[in-house]
Amino acid sequence: MVAATIRRNTAFTGVRPLEGARDLGGVAEVLAEAFRGEMDSSGKRAVAEMRAIGRLGPLAWWLDLFAPLGEGFSPGFVWVEDGRIVGNATVRRAPAFGRGHVVGNVAVLPDHRRHGIGRQLMQACIERARDEGGAWVALEVRADNVSARHLYLSLGFQQTGAEALLRRKANTPVPNSSELNGARIRRPRSGEDAALFSLAQSVTPNGLKWVEPLRESEFVLGWDRRFDLWLSGRGEVWWVAESSGQIVGAVRVETFRNPTEEGRLRMWIKAEHKLHAALMEVALASRDVRAHPLSIAHPAEDMDALQVFARYGFQPALTLAHMKLDLR
Repeated sequence: MVAATIRRNTAFTGVRPLEGARDLGGVAEVLAEAFRGEMDSSGKRAVAEMRAIGRLGPLAWWLDLFAPLGEGFSPGFVWVEDGRIVGNATVRRAPAFGRGHVVGNVAVLPDHRRHGIGRQLMQACIERARDEGGAWVALEVRADNVSARHLYLSLGFQQTGAEALLRRKANTPVPNSSELNGARIRRPRSGEDAALFSLAQSVTPNGLKWVEPLRESEFVLGWDRRFDLWLSGRGEVWWVAESSGQIVGAVRVETFRNPTEEGRLRMWIKAEHKLHAALMEVALASRDVRAHPLSIAHPAEDMDALQVFARYGFQPALTLAHMKLDLR
């Protein structure tokens, strides 16, 4: 299907593979318009980087030659109308989970929606995954995006879980908590990287691991990690909860040098330990952390935790449904 629609002239209309040097600028404009009003600071930063790379022209094409197979700037497809990019979808291998692929950035300009463009872009991505021996394809979509969810369901995707995103305004007051439940809150020690990663893996629902897998590199402690973060204008603070000599909970706070840029929290706690309030309190204890707008992503099924986050000023922003298509 894809090969039959590929042509190389400016009057071409249809789907073709995305070419980094040629298309990144156009794709950035599609994403900026399609997700206007929905994009967070990290999304805006990504679009800005795409625009910058697109302006490199032939140099961007040269750099893309050295990217690992399937992991170029934005592997995937675009939909072109008379030489203009009006739709985009990316598809990447998911190396952390064997023969899987992840689809992202499914976007069509508002004036070109409801013409089957999104479906054909998705079919191209699925075909690419099959051609590369993929066993499954996964994606995430706003739970309230009824039309997109209907499209994915019609293509055979099934929902595997949902993740809630909550946001907190800068300088929101912090209530006190004494809910330690027999645990001790402390900073992590050197050498506890593997324990933190194991905790996160064990408490994250399987249905949320496909689209955005946990990476061991995100749980590394030490001066080299702090130095890398400093170079990129970020800071990171960890707190852990220990009970009977075992780490049973952890929270990570990531902030940016720019005080207006939204920081991020992630929290992992074993189900039998009710430590969300205690860890949230220490995470927000620093005046510097409280001065930043913050977000937290958490499994939507964990209603007790979401209620705790609301007490600390985090308000629901959106819920992302994670969906998966089995190709076997």
